[in-house]
Amino acid sequence: MRKNIMIWAAVMLLLLLGLVGCNYGGESGSLTLEEAVQVGVQATLTKEAWLDGVESARKTAIAAENSDSGADSADQIISTPTPTIRPTQEPSPTPTLKPASEHLVFPGTIKGWVDAFLVDYNSIDYADEHITYGDQFKANVFERPFTADDMIYQSSIDIIRVNMKVSTNWTYAILYFAEKLPDDGTMKYGLEIDLDENGRGDLLIQTGMPASIDWSVKDVQIYQDVDGDVGGLSPMVNDHPEEGFNGYEVLLFDSGEGDDPDLVWVRRNPDDDTSIQIAYKADLIGPTGYMWSAWADDGLQALDHRDYNDRFTEEDAGSPYPGSPLYPIKSIYLYDTTCRSFYGFTPTGNEPGLCP
Repeated sequence: MRKNIMIWAAVMLLLLLGLVGCNYGGESGSLTLEEAVQVGVQATLTKEAWLDGVESARKTAIAAENSDSGADSADQIISTPTPTIRPTQEPSPTPTLKPASEHLVFPGTIKGWVDAFLVDYNSIDYADEHITYGDQFKANVFERPFTADDMIYQSSIDIIRVNMKVSTNWTYAILYFAEKLPDDGTMKYGLEIDLDENGRGDLLIQTGMPASIDWSVKDVQIYQDVDGDVGGLSPMVNDHPEEGFNGYEVLLFDSGEGDDPDLVWVRRNPDDDTSIQIAYKADLIGPTGYMWSAWADDGLQALDHRDYNDRFTEEDAGSPYPGSPLYPIKSIYLYDTTCRSFYGFTPTGNEPGLCP
């Protein structure tokens, strides 16, 4: 397994160095961090072949890792519990939110370079086979845009890319999905923000399916984990299921209700029918750097159960991998999350959940 991961990392490094060297060698010498980010973004936006190479290397390494772990689990008894029903009790809003008031500011048009980005696995190529790759239960990175047991693919849950654009007053996250989004549905989308880079989500932005290309605060919430139990005992690593954790327990914003009625907005991307846009004020985060990821959920939708890999065993959760003794997916279904990107600081490489 370690050898496969090293091969995957080497392939990615060679591809990246080759691409940057070919397009941005010049006579300017070494790049600053900001320039390097721009180079990386432009490369991913213009070099689809590079993405294909990275995806292929990633798939190979992950499949090999799954094969190794599957061999150790082959003799285990597989349980197939009934999928967990969505909890009817949501986190209590504490303290009481201020009633919605007149809006004072609105997000604008997203222009220019993106400041951060991440790429997520696209499961549509394997939809007819009812399998996929890229799912990493133990690392809290899920690739499960399928129904439980029968593994019916739902493209509206399959995140394939997220761009982030930062302006003076607003941060914009643009989520892209595998196919055109439906007009409506019960799915939830959002961002998870880790303010101190320790692997525990601190803030969670959640929205339903936007109704139009106009900015709106309808059906948009921000939750906070005040007592620090998101991630269980070991952040981003699956722990033995424990009772008593409450996940995101404080509601800070709900459809314009809260201290700031303009704190977060959402709309359908007017330029791409496979995409939605989320805009939140810079005041939500403050001047410090942070890590962020995106998620889509039409399954459990249980904010009090985050992180899901701490609430279910791997056997109960199932697996989308072909040939896995845990196939198919069971208790964690119709759920897609990304690894974590960063903004506003230089990562060491050891941050939990950081994208490779």
